[in-house]
Amino acid sequence: MSGKTDHLRELVLKIAPTTKVVEKPAKKHGTLRSTSEIEQALLGVVSEMIKAYNIQTKLTPKQLAAVVRLFYKGLSDTEIAEQLGDRALNKTVSRARIKLHLFRDSDLKPPFDRELFIKLWEEGKSVKEMSEVLHVAPSTVSEYKNIFESQRAAERDGYLKRFEEILSDQDVSERMVSHISKDGLQDTMDTDYEVAEA
Repeated sequence: MSGKTDHLRELVLKIAPTTKVVEKPAKKHGTLRSTSEIEQALLGVVSEMIKAYNIQTKLTPKQLAAVVRLFYKGLSDTEIAEQLGDRALNKTVSRARIKLHLFRDSDLKPPFDRELFIKLWEEGKSVKEMSEVLHVAPSTVSEYKNIFESQRAAERDGYLKRFEEILSDQDVSERMVSHISKDGLQDTMDTDYEVAEA
């Protein structure tokens, strides 16, 4: 038996007959949301956005909340669609993601002069007129109108900040689990438990 174990046994024998050992509760500095609470909080914000922007999509509010969570985990639209159970939903996910103010770098790099697009848009030109000036298909103009409208709304309405505040709890929890795993703290806890049982 190691010296550490002997010392622990002596300590227990000294205090056991007369003293009740009570673990001191940890001081709370804030409470992390559980996974279900995070899902509910995201669903609440998504439901607000559906109402505020009249979002129409084949995805349910619960699926849209999952899109937000998985986007922040770094998944591509195809990977998100797979997580929702149907890889063929990748285009639907992409369109819904834009409506939820979640942008990828590629979304903001149009195949035309962005400044000219904005100028034509602000002048009230039709989709057809814009497509002729920009030399792109009308569908491309419509797609980027949606993107830029969502971008302006994102800058104005602050939903992204709310998503990030909710998901910071998920990020902290995952980093804590990762840290414990990498540092081998679980092994240390197991070892200490075995020593205490010896």
